[in-house]
Amino acid sequence: MDSITNEELHFITWLITTATDKCRTIEEVRELNAEIRRYSDEILDEELKP
Repeated sequence: MDSITNEELHFITWLITTATDKCRTIEEVRELNAEIRRYSDEILDEELKP
């Protein structure tokens, strides 16, 4: 996997915090985090395929 730049990391952080700010309960935050993890795992699985 390639490295990400500071600018990309800042964007990802902004994106996640913006999304979680819209959550009204901790349960909504947890659901969003689970969705992000599922999506991230799919990307990593694709990256790691030979």
